[in-house]
Amino acid sequence: MAEFIYVAVYFGGPLLLLGLAFFAGNAIAKRHENDMAERQKTVAHMDLSDIASFRKPKISGPPPLLLNSEVTLGIDHFRGFLGNLKNIFGGEVKSYQATLDRARKEAILRIQEQALAEGCNAVANLRVAFVDVSGNTTLKKKASMVTIQASATGYRSAE
Repeated sequence: MAEFIYVAVYFGGPLLLLGLAFFAGNAIAKRHENDMAERQKTVAHMDLSDIASFRKPKISGPPPLLLNSEVTLGIDHFRGFLGNLKNIFGGEVKSYQATLDRARKEAILRIQEQALAEGCNAVANLRVAFVDVSGNTTLKKKASMVTIQASATGYRSAE
């Protein structure tokens, strides 16, 4: 009986923690997605472009300004566990992609909110980049996180 309890605690404890991480991570991600959807409604009217305009836009109001945002999101332990398994066998790490996509959306949304706060109604020349902040990958207790940096030009379009 003691061996059964030992085995149940030894294997059941980590499985229980992984299950908890799965549900908690999904709940937090879903809450963040819902929050971003609500915030997106306030900036939905803005023009957003990832290229510099080929024609010179008619600018009114304040001069164009540089906008910048950085978003760092942690990878929950369940997705980290799946990512480490995928790292062993190779292939696409889809468990990290959801977090990267969420960070990218958040960075772009922050750019749009900054533009709106500065009186701009358009954003051009949007650039989004992945930034490695994890440091030395040989550390056993390093935090798994992703950072996205976005920059753009905000302006008030007269069109």
